[in-house]
Amino acid sequence: MKKITPAKISIFIITLCILIGVWFVYTEIYTAKSQKVDQITFQINLGESVSDLADRLESEYVIRNAWLFKKYIFFKGIDREIRQGNFQVNSPITLAHVVKSLANPSVSEQTITILPGWNLRDIAKYFESQGIIANADELYAVVGKPAYNYKVLADHAPAIEADLPVLRDKPDYVSYEGYIAPDTYRVFKDASVSDIVQKLIKERDGQFTDEMYSEITKSNRTVFEVLTVASIVEREVQYKADKAKVADIFWRRYDLNWALQADSTVHYVVGTDGDVFTTKDDRESLSPWNTYKYPGLPFGPISSPSLATIQAVIHPEINNDWYFLTDSEGNVHYAETLEGHNLNVGRYLR
Repeated sequence: MKKITPAKISIFIITLCILIGVWFVYTEIYTAKSQKVDQITFQINLGESVSDLADRLESEYVIRNAWLFKKYIFFKGIDREIRQGNFQVNSPITLAHVVKSLANPSVSEQTITILPGWNLRDIAKYFESQGIIANADELYAVVGKPAYNYKVLADHAPAIEADLPVLRDKPDYVSYEGYIAPDTYRVFKDASVSDIVQKLIKERDGQFTDEMYSEITKSNRTVFEVLTVASIVEREVQYKADKAKVADIFWRRYDLNWALQADSTVHYVVGTDGDVFTTKDDRESLSPWNTYKYPGLPFGPISSPSLATIQAVIHPEINNDWYFLTDSEGNVHYAETLEGHNLNVGRYLR
């Protein structure tokens, strides 16, 4: 009879422990039920980390073991692909079934597109048409009212719950006009207005690189000032070749405390889509966004500028012109003097 050595006993014990461990892991993943029900639903929140999700699902008895959940989704390679939404799991309610459900949110998505140059009024109308909100006030409750001076009433605009670098110099007395990035997005149909707005503003934050922040600092500007000028340029000129040149004109006027005299700001005040023309009565508005009435920049942005326009404003094209106008076909005409500008007015706008 062969002698059973301590080494063989150790090997047997180690092998037995491994088999027990494998059996435990297998049963916990594939057969152990967290609940004996036919069906459960659970939600993944916007921005929720895998660790927080695992702990919450364990506390809600959706899964039995948070640690094993995290290890299993890492093993399956889906730990970075978890999406916000509502999820449904049919019996048996095992960890494997819960993880499998993560690939199929039960709530459908929809595509939304925010166009460059849109302001909050435009976005509100679009959200209504897409069934995201019932009326504009639902959006304004999250982002603030357009062309509304909260400061005069010693009030504050609504604030989103996000600590983003792009927002750090935004005054609390204006809306989030200009901070919503124009782009095409996929959003959940049951997402709240707040969740959608945060997604759009986070996209804006992601557009600003370290190099852009450095250039803004070097020019002694702020992100808020850059977005404000870019929002005007977006509405004033449409061609790339003109944007950096017009940006330089606006910056020089601002630095000298001149009136920018941008018709787009007046259209923003009176709430009209407008064309290149504004009326004398419009230009008499006392709104702090009226750049005919007051020198310097308006109280805040007037639209959602594109990234290309923002970059043009950060890198303006130095030129000698002080005046420009845009004709009915979108062509821009420049002048170095007021006399030359008046000639252009007579030639292209009358």
